[in-house]
Order: sequence, then structure tokens, then C-alpha cells
Amino acid sequence: MCSTLPSIQPHTQAKHHILRYHIEQWFPILGRTHEIVRYVDGFCGPGKYQDGEPGSPLVALEAVRRHSFFGSFASMRREVEFLFVDRNTDFIHHLRNRLEGSQWPDAFDIAVHNQLFADFMDSLIGKVEATGCEMPPSLIFIDPFGPAGFPMELMARLAKFDRVEVLINLNHLEFVQWILSDQSKHITANRLFGGPRWKPALNLFGSERSDFLVLEYERALNEIGWGSTSFEMVNAQNQTAYHLVFGTKNSKGLQAMKRSMRNASQTGEFRYTDRIDPSQPVLLGLDAKDEYPRQIGKLLLQKYDGQEVHFSRLVDEEINWHRWWLESDLQKALEILEYGDVPRIVRVRREDGATRRRRSYKDCLIKFGRSAVQSSLF
Repeated sequence: MCSTLPSIQPHTQAKHHILRYHIEQWFPILGRTHEIVRYVDGFCGPGKYQDGEPGSPLVALEAVRRHSFFGSFASMRREVEFLFVDRNTDFIHHLRNRLEGSQWPDAFDIAVHNQLFADFMDSLIGKVEATGCEMPPSLIFIDPFGPAGFPMELMARLAKFDRVEVLINLNHLEFVQWILSDQSKHITANRLFGGPRWKPALNLFGSERSDFLVLEYERALNEIGWGSTSFEMVNAQNQTAYHLVFGTKNSKGLQAMKRSMRNASQTGEFRYTDRIDPSQPVLLGLDAKDEYPRQIGKLLLQKYDGQEVHFSRLVDEEINWHRWWLESDLQKALEILEYGDVPRIVRVRREDGATRRRRSYKDCLIKFGRSAVQSSLF
């Protein structure tokens, strides 16, 4: 039995909300086309908190078991692998007891490992590399900024597999406390970032330092092949608790995670921040539904002035790999441009020549008007 269970924080509840919502989208998409899907929790904890709230292992298990698609998945004799890893022996003991005290579907293959996550993943990846096979579709929940760390070299090996996604908890406070302040551990910082790109943080402080660390980490992920988005988890005092970064090589996966973020924004426990363009405002999640279409509208007028463009091209080039924008934001932006006080879309026509339904843009070609004055629309 674990002697001391951790207490859950509001931002952790928001993180679990995002995890649950994303699994609910991720599981049926991949479960329809693959016989095995895998969820890996790299710092799984004891499975529950002091007040009885479930930890991330139970969140993931229940999200799959309760999914409307699970019955069909199980009837096809397919399998979900759940791999829970933690180096804390007390946590692992408690989690095992919790899991053994419940009945789980035959389609669940659950394994609990008491070891360092980096060592576990090195072995897991090595076995796949040795066979020359693909890794099964996997969602991997990682907490790399603690003292144990998770090196970028392992991230690069994971990035070679097309159907692997990572949800990464970047706790810059732990990084500053355990690594940045101790020169003997700077080699660990190099391993986490894949090089010395973190070093300017030594001369930075507060939010400037945390923003820099997250930006550089995301850039390191992008350089090894991940598309990414991130958001900032805030506590009750409106202070940054940590950042979550999501990495994928599939635009559909990125869209699914952005929907998960947007869904969780109702909690008010996280916000997006634009570290790529410092001139952009900080956007609270609750403001996204209004601000993002305006940003997209401005971009469309500037980039496609006078052009006729297919809706699918706009989705592919402007939405799919953008850090936060969704197709629904594009839809709203086009409605503003077509039906606003000063319409800037001059024609929308179906590619197949059929009659186009009002306010529909899918399968359509969109003709933007020319205008020297654009900003007045917004």
C-alpha cells in the first residue's frame, strides 16, 4: 500500500480531461484499422489521489472501456496494450493492487513496470528496431523534465515511427530546481534538449525563461520530425504550473489534440501562448472561438487576395499543421468574409457544378475579392 497518496490539483484535473478526450478520439480512429493499439504512461503514479480521484492510468483505461466503439473493437478480437511505468516502488505496488482489484476486458493487455521510463523505452524501441517492424499505433504520455529525464535521443528514435504520438509534460520549475541550478547536471539538460540550446535560459528569469525553454524544446521536436502544439497549465493563483506539448507526424492527430484542448478550455485551467510570434496576444482558451476566426480572416485576405482557392487547400496549407486553429475556425472566418458588412468573398461554387448550400464551403472553390483596405473588417 502506498504510504502517501498525492493530492490532485485543478490543473491536473484539466490535464486528465484533455487526456481522456484525446483518447476518446484517438482510439476509434486507429482501432478501426489496426489490430493492436498501445497506450504508454511513462510516469504513471499510484493510480489514484488522496480524495479518490483516478490517476492517469485509470483515466486511460476507463476512456477506452466506456467508449461506444469498444464493443465492436473487442468483437473483432483486437487488443489495446496499456503499459504503465514508474520508478517509485510504492506507487507501482499501489497501482498493481488497484488494477488487480478490478475486472478488465479480455481485449485489454495491461502491464505494470517498476523502472526508469527512459530505460523501459530504450528496451521497447530497441526490440522494434531489431525486428525492422513498425511500432503499433501508440500514444505515449511522458514527463521528461523531472530529475529522471527523458533524452531527446529517445524522442528522435520514436519520431521514426509514423503512428506514434507523444503528450509531454514540461515542468520547467522542476527543470530549473533540479537541473538548471546545478552545473554538474547540465549534461542532463543537454540530453533532454538534444544539445546546449537550453543554455541561454541561465540568464533569463520568470516567464521569459519558461517561454524560452518550451520554445526551444518544441523546436527540437520539430527538427526531428514532430509537428507540435502546446499549451500552458495554470494554477488557482493564475501562475504557470507546467506546459503540455503534443507531438505527432499525422495532421489528423494534431487536429484531434487541438479539439481536445478546445474542449477542455471550458475549465479555464489552461491557456495558449504564442512563443513563435511575441507580437501575438496571449489567448485564453475561452477567447479562442472569437479570436481565431479573425486571425484566419486576416491571413486569408493577405495571402489569397484576388485568388480562387479550394477549401481543401485552405485546410491543408493553413489549418492542419497550425498550432491551434481548427477547421471550424476556418468555417467561421469564411462566413465573416462572405456575409460581413463588407463582403470580401465574391464567389463560392461547388467543384462539381451542383448548387451550393448557403454557408457551406466544403467541396467548394472560394474566390477572394481584391482590396487595398482589409484590416477594417476586423
